[in-house]
Amino acid sequence: MADTTFEEAAEELYGLAPADFIAARKTLAAAAPDRETAAQIRGLRKPPTSVWVVNLLSRRAAEAVGKLSSLAAEMREAQDDRDAARLTSLNKERRMLVAELVRTATDLAEGEGVATGAGIVADVERTLGAAARDEAAAAAVRTGRLLRPLEASGVDPVDLTDAVAGEAPVAAEPAPARGRDDLAERRALREAERAAAAVRREAADAERDAARAEARLATARERETLLRERVEALESELARIRADADAATAERDEAEAARRASADRLRTASRAAERLTGPS
Repeated sequence: MADTTFEEAAEELYGLAPADFIAARKTLAAAAPDRETAAQIRGLRKPPTSVWVVNLLSRRAAEAVGKLSSLAAEMREAQDDRDAARLTSLNKERRMLVAELVRTATDLAEGEGVATGAGIVADVERTLGAAARDEAAAAAVRTGRLLRPLEASGVDPVDLTDAVAGEAPVAAEPAPARGRDDLAERRALREAERAAAAVRREAADAERDAARAEARLATARERETLLRERVEALESELARIRADADAATAERDEAEAARRASADRLRTASRAAERLTGPS
């Protein structure tokens, strides 16, 4: 068997299922090139199941776990800039990412035949949550050689003492220190972006108001047209009724004239009859 270095042993051991850890550690220690290395390998601690789940996730879903580092960096920048709105957005993104990674991790563990109860899931969630807040913690998780759960206080850096087996993790290189001018420039840029967003919202509101006004105008014009057509129809009807009324008046006048003429004839006939039947 070829000699096994301490780093190689650590890399291999923390990729194994929990049930295989002890026997593999013994075998790897026996393959060490010297007593010192063998002692180091024998000193490697078997991680709790929750930590093994996190290591499994880091090895099987490295790209997804890598998002923790970039998110932690963005959160640090937002904290440096005291950008409350950005922090609120990033915290929402952090919760979604951690929830997604926890689901992936438990699925992977169950695929390996390892059950994940509520306590294990809670430790996995805390560890991934710490990695999403702290770039050094994210680097530790990415090694896949985590020894214990991690937890973030939300104020102090995550404690990584004896947290990783083998070579200490290297966090993403921090951004260079920014001077007041650079920080002011970044804040000014964000203020400009916010102002531009406000202008876009105002333009969108104005566009919606204009559309509503146009629709209201179209409705008013349509109503006006309908009412004017009704007025015209009513005026036409009124003219017809007036004509009918005038015709009725003329007919009445003719009837009255005929009645008077008949009355005159009746009186004339009555007087003639009286003369004919008067005393002899």
